[in-house]
Amino acid sequence: MRNGPTVFFVFLAISSVAAAAGLASCVSSPESPAAAATPVQLLPIEQRKISVAGEVRSYWISGLESPKSEARAVLFVLHGGSTADGRVTLRFGFQDIAAREGFVTVHPNGRGEGWNDGRGTDFLIQRGDGADDIAFFRTMIDHLVDEGIADPARIYVTGGSNGGMMTLRLACELSDRLAGVASFSASLPKPLSETCRPVRALPVLLIAGDADLLMPFDGGPVAPMSGDDRGEVIGAPRTFSYWASRNGCRDDSFQRSEWPDRVPDDGTRVKLDAGVDCVAPVQLMTVVGGGHRLPGESERIASDPRRARLSGISSQEVSGADYIWAFLKENALTPQ
Repeated sequence: MRNGPTVFFVFLAISSVAAAAGLASCVSSPESPAAAATPVQLLPIEQRKISVAGEVRSYWISGLESPKSEARAVLFVLHGGSTADGRVTLRFGFQDIAAREGFVTVHPNGRGEGWNDGRGTDFLIQRGDGADDIAFFRTMIDHLVDEGIADPARIYVTGGSNGGMMTLRLACELSDRLAGVASFSASLPKPLSETCRPVRALPVLLIAGDADLLMPFDGGPVAPMSGDDRGEVIGAPRTFSYWASRNGCRDDSFQRSEWPDRVPDDGTRVKLDAGVDCVAPVQLMTVVGGGHRLPGESERIASDPRRARLSGISSQEVSGADYIWAFLKENALTPQ
């Protein structure tokens, strides 16, 4: 075993409903709209604190009440910007899927108002997004593995918006520790696209709405209406092409499936692009008409009309959380 970090435990019995509803006010910027109070199961969640390079960082963990004693798959679920409380991600319901399928979810807390996702603008650094988050994730993974909670071959990351871009940064810099990632409402930050050097092919799923007002589908400034320099992204299609190339997929080839419009009244439809002959799978789910939302979210996301307009539509054609887990769980990290 490694010499593990100093670990502090804070136990809290909390309902997922209370966390999602009570923390909605923490998410207030256009970059990460307010949380919906989506009804989910009442599950225990525990807060843990660890020391990372002399700084105390923390995360929430759910699923430890399972009677299983063996190491399990672990899914990190990353919050968006303008908050540092991972409990806002409970609204997506991954912890409920975990309760059914026997894995563990970890909901880390950022520092300041978000994650150091590779954009690195002065505005983002000043608001507190300059932490060494790569070290934070390495330390969390080391501890969870050493404690026998995490199966080191089945560690996954998902997240949206600022958390989605951080997910992609982890794919670039922690590909040696991860079995797969899924990013939604996000694409590669422009600076990161120029420095990203994963050491192995990594399964990558992207979910993006082509009507996202905050994270431009085809690339450009993030949340330009905010008036702050939140950096630029290269867009979902180029991010898909980037990972297809990294994963050795056949050049300029992909399989596209147009899904039937099962919910005609929601104003969206779904198409899925998949890389061909890849070393590791790469998919882009495009939600035509979709906004800055995970598909399958509750339609009510904000009482503020402006925030609701910026958030846009959550497609009801598919449960994004279920699709993400179905994609990730088919992959395991193999020794290099």
